[in-house]
Amino acid sequence: MRGAKRWLVVGLTILLISCSWWSRRVKLGEQFTMRPKDTVAVADTGLTIRLDEVGHQTFSGPGPPGGASYVVLLVTDKNGSRSIRISVGETMEGGVYVIKVNSAYPFRSDDGPRCELTVTSVKK
Repeated sequence: MRGAKRWLVVGLTILLISCSWWSRRVKLGEQFTMRPKDTVAVADTGLTIRLDEVGHQTFSGPGPPGGASYVVLLVTDKNGSRSIRISVGETMEGGVYVIKVNSAYPFRSDDGPRCELTVTSVKK
């Protein structure tokens, strides 16, 4: 009986650890939504993206005041990991893939913080 309990505990521990390492998978070209600390694996690419921050920067100076939302991503591929900051509407090329920030909502009143991204391949 003691051995069965031990194997049950070991099995549950492995199950819980493996579930915490699991990341959501998306297809190349698919638009997807992320929240801070979400991790997404792009199918068949070896590319993994983690959303670290959704922010908003305000600009002042001559003329009307303005602002822009941005995201900070940790992108991991076969060459390693790097942190990148991208504003809404901009793209970042990394190797053979392009990451585009379609929208970013840094405020809780807009059901945030969250962002919508699309990853595509570079057309050569």
